[in-house]
Amino acid sequence: MRRLLLVLALLVPRLGDAAPCANLPGPVVYAQIGDTQVNLMKRLARALRDNTPKPVTVVFTTSGSCTNINGIYNRVAIADTVNMQYVPSLAEDAAWTPSSATLTCQLPTGGIVPDIANSALFNSACTTEAPPATVNLTTGPTQAYVLAVPEASTQTAITYEEAYFVFGFGLGGMIAPWIDEAQMFIRTTTKSTLLAWAANIGVPADKWKGMRFDGSPMVVSSLQGSTNPQAALGILGAEVYDGLRDTLNVLAFRAKDQYAAYYPDSTSTARDKQNVRDGHYTVWSPTIWMDTTSGGNPVNADARYVIDLIAGKAVTPVENFDMFAIISAVGLIPVCAMKVQRSFEGGPLSLYNSPEPCGCKYDSLVATTSCAQCSAQQPCATGTCRNGFCEVQ
Repeated sequence: MRRLLLVLALLVPRLGDAAPCANLPGPVVYAQIGDTQVNLMKRLARALRDNTPKPVTVVFTTSGSCTNINGIYNRVAIADTVNMQYVPSLAEDAAWTPSSATLTCQLPTGGIVPDIANSALFNSACTTEAPPATVNLTTGPTQAYVLAVPEASTQTAITYEEAYFVFGFGLGGMIAPWIDEAQMFIRTTTKSTLLAWAANIGVPADKWKGMRFDGSPMVVSSLQGSTNPQAALGILGAEVYDGLRDTLNVLAFRAKDQYAAYYPDSTSTARDKQNVRDGHYTVWSPTIWMDTTSGGNPVNADARYVIDLIAGKAVTPVENFDMFAIISAVGLIPVCAMKVQRSFEGGPLSLYNSPEPCGCKYDSLVATTSCAQCSAQQPCATGTCRNGFCEVQ
């Protein structure tokens, strides 16, 4: 029970303090994000509330990636009945941490169209509609997706073929021990977690067998509370799973035409996302961050500022803030640390060389790095000094 309460505190806002969002210290930026991005948003929002040179209050709600895309493409307002989430500043609550619950605030009558919308996979996985000319798309950190089991499960790996029969046929697939559809915990068809896995195992999202849940917390609690842990299996974003490793385990996945199964990380206990970065683990998507433009310029410059921070672009510094550290802490991967790329959901991988690589910096945060450190006073003997380390280029 204590672990379940911790999960709920991490992912569910604290009710009973819903003051008007517009009364929060400004400027206020409204965001509609996927629930796999909550851990990222909580850390970023805290830093921005306390950033003296350029303070910003990010107010957010969660919904499925497809809903978020439709919302900003077609300017659909978030209903005024939705309790929006925000993070207290240091002055408001010095004891608050990213594991604490968020606060809530109330939207004005009639709701509000979000300044920022987030998709945790390629937009084309949700719609064939081209983005309106008034919507700007920015590629953010890479998000891996996992198949998770309770800690009591002895299962360690699953193949593409097994996953196809498990989720495509359920009991009829006859892939023991995953034959109880009441112990298969999946998401609804607007969610990136389901759509990403659907594209990677060839089972259409609306054909999946299992118990459909609207939110990641429900998948987590179902896995943790399963009375048949050997049969229990759920789909999660790696960012969600990484915060729950004491109660859940991840399955290594052998993709189609591979000879071995791989974890997202180099080992089951590592946090380096090495196998995602080099292409061995194939179930991943880019995060896409969207804002509205007019005449090619952002309608809300503060919204674009937040997006640029997430994407690792050079913007006005934030005090005591390292976006690489925030991204790595929540299990995401900056694009500049990736060695592979793809152009559509579940599509083939190809080599990728970032024009401004940050692999050394990322390695230093998630594992160890052999890269030499550098500075203006200590230049690189070879390579280029980036983010305090000598990158090859």
